Amino acid sequence: MDAGAVVYVITQYTGNSGDKIMYNGELYDHGDNFDMASSEYTAPLTGQYLVTSNLYAGAHKSYQSIRVNGVGVAHAYTYDDSVPWVTTEPTLVLQMNAGDKLSTVLMVEAGMTGIIGGSNAGWFTTWLSVSLLYAE
Repeated sequence: MDAGAVVYVITQYTGNSGDKIMYNGELYDHGDNFDMASSEYTAPLTGQYLVTSNLYAGAHKSYQSIRVNGVGVAHAYTYDDSVPWVTTEPTLVLQMNAGDKLSTVLMVEAGMTGIIGGSNAGWFTTWLSVSLLYAE
C-alpha cells in the first residue's frame, strides 16, 4: 500500500508558540490521510514511517515539535541572532499505529511570535513529508 503525503505552507503567516503549523498546500496525499482542516496526518496502517519536516521561521529562537497523538516525539531547535530567518529540518523514522495522528507545532521564545515562511518563487520553505516504509 502506498501511504504518504507531502504538504506545505503556501503563504507565510504569523504563529504563536504552541500553535500547530497549518499546512494549506498539497503536493500529494496517497490515500487521503492528511486532513488540511486539522493539519494532521493519520497513519492508515501500523508500521514504520519516514517523517521529514522543514520549518522556515522568522524568529531567531525557534523550534518545531513533531507530535504523535499530541505528544512530542522529536524537537528541532535553532538559534541565530545574525540572520532574520532560520530553518530546522528533522528527519526520523517513527513507529506509528493505525489511527495515530501526526502534527508539527511551532515553538518560539516566550513573548515572541514567529513568521512561518510560505512558498517563495516555487520553493516550498515550510513543509512536511510522511512516507510509509514498512507495514506490520
